[in-house]
Amino acid sequence: MTRRGFLAAALLAAASPRWAGAADAYPSRPLKFVVNFPPGGAADTMARIFGQKLGETFGQAIIVENHAGAGGAIGMVYAARQPPDGYTFTMGTLGSAITQPLISQMAYDMNKDFMPVSLIATGPAVVVVGAASPYKTLQELVAAARAYPGKLNYGSGGIGTFAHLWGAMLNDAAHVKITHVPYKGGAQALNDVLANRLDLIAVDPPAALPHIRSGNLRALAYTGAQRNAHLANVPTVVEAGYKELVGANCWSIWLPAGVPAPVAARFRQALVTAMDDPVLKQKFSDLGADAMHTTPDGLRQYVAAETAKYGRIIKEQGIKA
Repeated sequence: MTRRGFLAAALLAAASPRWAGAADAYPSRPLKFVVNFPPGGAADTMARIFGQKLGETFGQAIIVENHAGAGGAIGMVYAARQPPDGYTFTMGTLGSAITQPLISQMAYDMNKDFMPVSLIATGPAVVVVGAASPYKTLQELVAAARAYPGKLNYGSGGIGTFAHLWGAMLNDAAHVKITHVPYKGGAQALNDVLANRLDLIAVDPPAALPHIRSGNLRALAYTGAQRNAHLANVPTVVEAGYKELVGANCWSIWLPAGVPAPVAARFRQALVTAMDDPVLKQKFSDLGADAMHTTPDGLRQYVAAETAKYGRIIKEQGIKA
């Protein structure tokens, strides 16, 4: 063996046990889970359910930190700047992981700043209006929007979120002009629908269900292709005549770029174990979301497909932050 070959082999032998040992010992302390939306919303609720189960799997505490604002972008920037040691991870949504980079020049790059781990859930939304609203169906609301262009408004948790882009797709499909009003989080927007200060919002079912059941909100449509078991009397957008409006939010897990491969593999192994838990699956189902896990490549492929779908509407309507 040449001297150069001997040195290379020695370096590899020295490095491999170190990384293997790091993965074996990982995690040796609590992990930080960066959530890009305020407490109380669907993303936060889902994150805490997942975080608790992941912590049980790891045998370590998972500390949730909420960094809200700009449709999830503020939290993503914060997460991207954390040390790539496997002790910080974040949840991406449709807005923060897919559409925000299409809308404006972001201070983070999903391809360069993050390591994909897995998609953990997808879930359609329910379109709701306040109890005092005169609209009983999506068709009635569309008719009013056509009669009074720009008078009606809809809310969202920020520019580029699913609620925002679903409203943009409604404007496109129905040839109407309903004004978008962005908020810091979906919970704040929903509160204004409840107070009849906003006309409508497309919101994750768990946030709306208690208010629908109490009679404080009226559900007009569900954005899935099939009806939701928890909203059995609510027609889908397909039934309302708008198959173009089928869509769902998504929730995915990402690590900062540069996490050592053995540590990332250990993290994903724990994620798979957590996501296969029957209790977690039921809790996600109760939230109106389908629990799942994918490979990192599977997550990348999903992001690419959704980017193509929403990129068209963003470009055509000139949506910018």
